Amino acid sequence: MKLSKETIIISVIGIIFVIGMGLLIWKSPGVVDNSQPKDPAILVRDNSHMTGVKGAKVTVVEFGDYQCPACGAASPAINAVIAKYKSNPDFNFVFRNFPLPQHGNAQVAAEAAEAAGAQGKYWEMNEILYAHQSEWENSTTPIDLFAGYAGKISGIDVEKFKADVTANKYNDFIQSDMADGNTLGIDHTPSIFLQGKEMKDVSEQGMESLIDPLLAAK
Repeated sequence: MKLSKETIIISVIGIIFVIGMGLLIWKSPGVVDNSQPKDPAILVRDNSHMTGVKGAKVTVVEFGDYQCPACGAASPAINAVIAKYKSNPDFNFVFRNFPLPQHGNAQVAAEAAEAAGAQGKYWEMNEILYAHQSEWENSTTPIDLFAGYAGKISGIDVEKFKADVTANKYNDFIQSDMADGNTLGIDHTPSIFLQGKEMKDVSEQGMESLIDPLLAAK
C-alpha cells in the first residue's frame, strides 16, 4: 500500500518528536540512573581520598583516570562543586583511581597523585594533573613533569615525591581501587555517583541541582 505524502510527513514529524524528547530527557540536568544504588561499603573505603567524612549525609564518588579526556573535561565542574560544598559537614567528595589500560601514562599519574597525597597534598596534585593533562599525556618522561608540578606545591619534598613515583610505591593502593571499580561494574571514566547512583549530567549545574535538595532535606 502506498502511503500518502501527508501520512509520510506526519510520520516523520512524529519520529523527530520522539527522538527530540529522548535527547531532552538524556540531556536534562541532574538525571541519575534508575538501577539499584551501588554498595556504599565498596564505593568508599576507610582509606579513600575524601573531602569530608565517610558516611556523610550526601556523598559523591568519582572513579577517574587522570589521562582520560572526559575526566579532564569534567574536572573544572567537579572542582567547582568541591569548592562550593567542602566546608559543609554533610557533604563528602571521594576520588577513586581507575586508570584505563589504553592510557599509557594513567597509572604513573595516579602514582603521582598518591605520592603527593602521602605528603598531605592529594587534592592539589589531583587538580594540577587534570589542568595540565595535555602536557604529560603523551610524554615519554612524565615523572619529570610531575616532579615539576610537585615543586610548585608548597610543602612537598620533591625528591621523596619523585622517588616514590619511580618506585611505584602506591601501586597496591591503586590496584585496590581498580578492584573495587571492577566489582561495581565500572566500565568507563568518569563514573560519578551520588548516593550510590550514577549521575548522567556531570555539569556543575546538573550536579548542584541534585546535591542542593539532598543537603536541604531534613
